[in-house]
Amino acid sequence: MLLPFLKNNYLSIDVGFRNIKVVEVAVNRNNEVYINNFGIAPTPLNCIKNGVIKNVDAVSSEISRIIRENKMKVKKSKIVMSGTSIISRVFMIEKVPGKEIDELVYNEIISNMPINPEEHKIDYKILQELKEDNVEKIKVFVTAVRKSIINSYIDVLFELGLKPVSVDIPANSTAKFFNRDIKVSIDNVKFVNPNKSQLNKDAFAVIDFGSETTIINILRNKILEFNKVILTGSTNLDDAIAKGARKSIIEAERLKKLYGITVPPPHTTNEDHIKVYRTLKEVVDKLLNQIYMCLTFYEARCYGVKVGKIFIIGGGSLLKGLGDYMEQVLQIPVYPVGLLDIDGIDINKNLNSDKLNFLVNAVGITL
Repeated sequence: MLLPFLKNNYLSIDVGFRNIKVVEVAVNRNNEVYINNFGIAPTPLNCIKNGVIKNVDAVSSEISRIIRENKMKVKKSKIVMSGTSIISRVFMIEKVPGKEIDELVYNEIISNMPINPEEHKIDYKILQELKEDNVEKIKVFVTAVRKSIINSYIDVLFELGLKPVSVDIPANSTAKFFNRDIKVSIDNVKFVNPNKSQLNKDAFAVIDFGSETTIINILRNKILEFNKVILTGSTNLDDAIAKGARKSIIEAERLKKLYGITVPPPHTTNEDHIKVYRTLKEVVDKLLNQIYMCLTFYEARCYGVKVGKIFIIGGGSLLKGLGDYMEQVLQIPVYPVGLLDIDGIDINKNLNSDKLNFLVNAVGITL
């Protein structure tokens, strides 16, 4: 437990397509996080479209219920927005004598990003300064989000009577977490950061498997250099099983959890297992092909290097057999990571820890 006089308390809110996650956390001066309480509830239908909260009242009402039922008292709040609404790019920009970096980046954005700068909140981060053919260049990572989208999330916090501290994006949450030591499990043996000396030098991917999206983040020297949202998530798996096996959505989800993407035993007569495997393999193969294209695009077009490891997080990463199947297809080591595998995270022992994989983004933005 954190010492009270050394901590900041936050209410952290993650509004997803399928679920709303509210987490009450304490963060001390060493950036250690204590999860005091959390609640998860279904997101009201048709309230979010393309990352924008369309029905502030309905979302606020549901969050208010979660806060009330879990007896949360903290007012300082942070909120993480949907990943579909964020545009990101990596640019290599030539330095020009007498011109500020802000101006150079702005000109690059005007020329190469499909946005109206007046309507977007734009942030950039210098990743590297280097020389190419005796020309000084800077490598920058740019993110842009519509101001109207940010405002829809701030409106929710005001509607709840909370004190807004920040609105953040899932990629930033992930990057903050993966600046820490990560404990991973191989053959049931726990150890910290495989080949840790190399982890700081190489690029690694963190893939967040959500209900509606799969978010790919690539970090190099533990700094975010690539972010891409793929519009495929665990609900697509449920839909495919329901259609292929002619089952209800509820039964399809049960079968998905039961069998996952595990190969049916030889000579099995279990038709459900065979159908689920074939169906999931088709959907997951398409998703892994998109992931592979992102990895190669980062290496070839974003001035990156080969990705040496993949960490998988989020509720969808719990799909049985997913890590092994990804390793087999992508030929890259894959490590499932849960919230408590991340250094400096502790939890109130009275809480149910089964849902912790759903809280990564909500907890990450408190750092």
